[in-house]
Amino acid sequence: MAVDTAEDVLGALARTPGDLAAARRVARRFAALGDGEVGALLWSEVEDARLVAVLLLVQRFRDGDDATRSVVVEDYMAAAHSERVDSDLLVEVSAEHIVGAWLADRPRGPLFALAKSDVVWERCIAVSATLAFVKRGEAATALDIVGRLVRERNEHVRRAVALVLRGVGKWASHDELVAFLESNASGMDRALLSAATEHLPAAAQARFRR
Repeated sequence: MAVDTAEDVLGALARTPGDLAAARRVARRFAALGDGEVGALLWSEVEDARLVAVLLLVQRFRDGDDATRSVVVEDYMAAAHSERVDSDLLVEVSAEHIVGAWLADRPRGPLFALAKSDVVWERCIAVSATLAFVKRGEAATALDIVGRLVRERNEHVRRAVALVLRGVGKWASHDELVAFLESNASGMDRALLSAATEHLPAAAQARFRR
């Protein structure tokens, strides 16, 4: 029986609409793809190939034991450092499910190191990964990371910050979010304040949306 390769995945992608739903279908079809072939996709110049690769890594992380998960995290972060996880979509479908899930019950120090990285996508991963904690009702780490990057002007980091602040209001703590805004709102623009206050009561929205 023929063994699937990265080239087979690229061929399958060429016959799809090139959206996230199609990438998920391709990832399910090639769920048994060898680790080396997943690595080839992750380092491909084709973004849809990298998308399938990170989706496969997410699934392997979910299905694996700690040893497997450790390898997935290492491979993912090596790719991120080399700017292979290099779009909002790639970060958003993977960071919380790999990095965030790995650190959920571990020391969070690696996130703070990522937040200081010169690589923009590592900073995005540092922020987005905290959604794994936020969705468990924990706001502190997310707000600490976001507080270090909330004044950053890079559009991709700003997008990640907005998504996490919105998430804190939706899943974690209104009180902690309000306290954060009391300290940081003066350095945030209207769009970011709008996202941050989306799930706050109307009175709080009126207070911060100046």
